[in-house]
Amino acid sequence: MSLTGRPKVSVIVPTYRDWSGLERCLIGLAAQHYPQDRHEVLVVNNAPEEAAPASMAWPDNARLIVEAAPGSYAARNRGISEARGEVLAFLDADCVPEPDWLESAMACMEAEGADLLAGHITLIYQRSRLTPAECFEKAFAFRQADNAAAGVSVTANLIVRRKVIEAVGAFDDSLMSGGDFEWTRRATMAGFKLVYCPAAVVRHPARHSLASLVQKARRVSTGSMALHNETRVFQGARRVLANIRADLRELFRRPDMTWRERWWALLVMAYLKLVKVHQRLTMTSRTHEPRKLPR
Repeated sequence: MSLTGRPKVSVIVPTYRDWSGLERCLIGLAAQHYPQDRHEVLVVNNAPEEAAPASMAWPDNARLIVEAAPGSYAARNRGISEARGEVLAFLDADCVPEPDWLESAMACMEAEGADLLAGHITLIYQRSRLTPAECFEKAFAFRQADNAAAGVSVTANLIVRRKVIEAVGAFDDSLMSGGDFEWTRRATMAGFKLVYCPAAVVRHPARHSLASLVQKARRVSTGSMALHNETRVFQGARRVLANIRADLRELFRRPDMTWRERWWALLVMAYLKLVKVHQRLTMTSRTHEPRKLPR
């Protein structure tokens, strides 16, 4: 890619009370091989009541903006409205991009003639002996190659041309979860080309505790019900139980996991399925509660 042909890129990073994670992310962004004058970094603070620490080191090409409306998709939409680039790159605040992340993404986008790019996400762990939660994450988290094949991607590592957003609109900021899959599916259904780029790598910490996975499962289940307008417990049962057979087949064939890690991943998966069903029971019972008449 020639210097004159390098598109201007806007990297959009929503953050919510995770300044230490954001600082590591910014260090990674400051080390990018992609020319600094050809990309900008937009950090969107989704907790406006909490100012950034005075000790934070900001790259010269970074701007801090604020979005008061709750939710990461509202924050990303604010970043989109402020962005100046021809290409928009979405990154989570707890992700650390490899130095050649943007360089590789732009080369892949040009070579493949892609409109959207799902980059690779490498998990990092606290210790060599994984916790049960980390075993689950190792087995099932961030399967970007499979996502791209299905026409979707997470926003932890997503690069898109501005023309896609201009054509299909911004993220649905009424969603607290699942808005990345909803938006990318909207784009691919409109005919835009999404490809997986294994060379565009960011590192993401695996969830270490079962409690953090349970919190995510509840959020995802609630977001799925809202996205698909589900009002009955088993209306979305297919999504809760989706691909179990394929997941099990892949899990027990993986050469990079020990038997201990496989069994913990299986047990945690089963538990999280129950958590999602319970969350649906809770949400549907609230939906059908009789309203009290005012006195």
